[in-house]
This record gives sequence, structure tokens and C-alpha cells, in this order.
Amino acid sequence: MRQMMVEEFCELAKIDAESGEEAELAQVVAAKLKSLGLDVTQDDAGSKFGGNAGNVIGRWPGSAGKEPILLSAHLDRVPPGKGIRPVIEGNRIVSGGDTVLAADDLGGVVAILAGMRMARAARGELPPLEIIFTVSEERGLQGAKHLEYTKIRSKRGYVFDSSSPVGVVITQSPTHVKLDGAIIGRAAHAAVNPEGGISAIHVAARAISGFPFGRIDDETTANIGMISGGVATNIVTERVAFKGELRSLDAKRALGLSKACAEQIRLTAAQYGALAEVSTRVEYYGYAISRDSHVVKRVEKALAMSGREALYRSTMGGSDSNIFNKQGIESVVLGMGASDVHSTAESLPISELVAAGELARDIIMAG
Repeated sequence: MRQMMVEEFCELAKIDAESGEEAELAQVVAAKLKSLGLDVTQDDAGSKFGGNAGNVIGRWPGSAGKEPILLSAHLDRVPPGKGIRPVIEGNRIVSGGDTVLAADDLGGVVAILAGMRMARAARGELPPLEIIFTVSEERGLQGAKHLEYTKIRSKRGYVFDSSSPVGVVITQSPTHVKLDGAIIGRAAHAAVNPEGGISAIHVAARAISGFPFGRIDDETTANIGMISGGVATNIVTERVAFKGELRSLDAKRALGLSKACAEQIRLTAAQYGALAEVSTRVEYYGYAISRDSHVVKRVEKALAMSGREALYRSTMGGSDSNIFNKQGIESVVLGMGASDVHSTAESLPISELVAAGELARDIIMAG
């Protein structure tokens, strides 16, 4: 199984599948699920956001009377994610050094496929399963957002998509609010008549300087990450645009702080005679899963089957689990053991890949 998982990971990593371009990979993994005996469909999620593929959904009918469970990972990877050349270095899989490895999240895909194979080989009767490989997770969780939840039966799920070691269970994630802003001043010749202008750059600098950058408290972060504006050095800039975010494990804190920041930006602009256009929107809502919940108890049991203990963590990142929980599918995210994800130094210990496959198997069999 170890060698099979390594070979399958390398096979899938070589298929280009940056966000929005997962069509070929989706066809390959759909065929693998069909070969395992699952009923496989692909939805039209990609058409909703400009992608070339939909989510791949595999269903195993399972034993009558048992509740179905959902296992999920995402197909896409961040750039540079084309032309990946996986290399085995000792006990690790690495990229050639000029691309990501795509362990985020092909590690999850391969673990679920291997877990399903091992569970079928070990036991004739399995619980009902829904395996969902989503698209464009890295681009705002688009696949999960456009999944047809009326067709999903599972009320509990496991998302194989954390860079933490195998055994870590993510039970809490933040509410993430996006902030889009623009300062509109007044253009003028910067040398001939600067008094006639209102510099949007100057006003934006004043407004942004009051933004609460960084870690605000143990549960809350904020950042302005993009800013653009201006056309020439001899023109008082008329318009500057910027984008930011606020995240908090406390949803009320995230929503209240984003509203307060937007209002402060408007007030600052008004003080200088400029106009501020500011909007906020929730990118995804957070969740907090009790350790006494059935979804946690099942993964605890599964980890114990291979002599592991569950380690509980919160995260300030988002995943498909945020969307699943919002849609009424109580979900946790599971560690996959990759290192330096989203970089060309990304690597995946083979031992962690195998352990993740065993965990997928044991989650299936733990019910």
C-alpha cells in the first residue's frame, strides 16, 4: 500500500490542476472512484465561477440503516502548480524546486482513495459514504460553495486538508470578512496647482494607518493586503483602491470590527474632503465543534485503532469545512503532515501520507 500511495500521489501531481483548471484531474479521480465501485457524478460548479470542472462526488450505498459519512479533499493547487516533477528524497516527496508539490491537497485525495481500498479489502460491509473532491478550494472555497447540498445526505464529515501532523483534529475555524475600499479625491497638477487637488494616496495612507493590523487578540487578526492607484508623479492622485480582511474565532467580533473599520475609513476620508467607498462581505463563517460530538468521537476511535491520540487545534485559516458546517454538515479538518505548503519548498513525509490513508480507512470502519 505504501508504494501504491506514493506512485498514485506522483501520478496525480503530474496532472496540471491549478484552481479553475481541474478538468483533467477530475476525470482521472472520477475514474478511480468508479473502479472502486462507487456511483460517481460531477456537478456543474465550475460553470458558476468560471472554472472548467465541477466537484467530483462518489457515493457508496453501504449498509442499510446506518448514517452516511462524508470524506472530502480538494483537487486544485496554488500556483506555481503546473509541470510538477515529484521527487522522492529519503522518506519525503518533494517537488523539483520550481513548483509547489500539491501535497495541499493531493495528500488528502490519495489518502481517501487508499482508505477506501483498504476498507473494502478488510470488510465486506461498509457504512454509506459520500466522497467529495472539490474544485477551486484555493480560490475562495468555490467548489464547496456551489455544491448542491440538497443532494448530499451526510450530516457529518471529515476534510483531509490541514498541514498539521496526522492525528491533529481542527475543531474551530474563524469567520472571515473581506473589506474592499476606495478613496476618491480630486485630481490636479502636482506642480502647477497642487492646492486644487485632494490626494487619494495621502488620504488612504491616513485611513489605513488607523486600521488594526496584525494580531489584535488571541482570536482575531486583520490585514490590508493590496493597494493600487495613481497614474503619474505629476498628478495629484484621484483614486486609490485597497483590499483587506478581518478574521476572528468569535463571529460577532469579526462582523463588529469590520463594520467599525469601514466606518472609521469613511470618517477619515471626510475629514480631508475626500469620499470613501467601503464594503464588507463574509467570505465564510466560522465553526466550533464540541469534543463530545459524534463526528469527533468517531475520529478519536479511528485514531485509537492505529495507536494514535487525537490532538485538538483551532486554526485561523479556512477550508471547505467552513462551508460544510454552515450547510449543516458537522465537519472537522484532519492533519495531513505536509510542510511548507503554498511554496516551492513544499514536502510530504511518506509516513504521514500512509498514516492519513490508514486514518481514512479507520474512519470508514469505526462506525
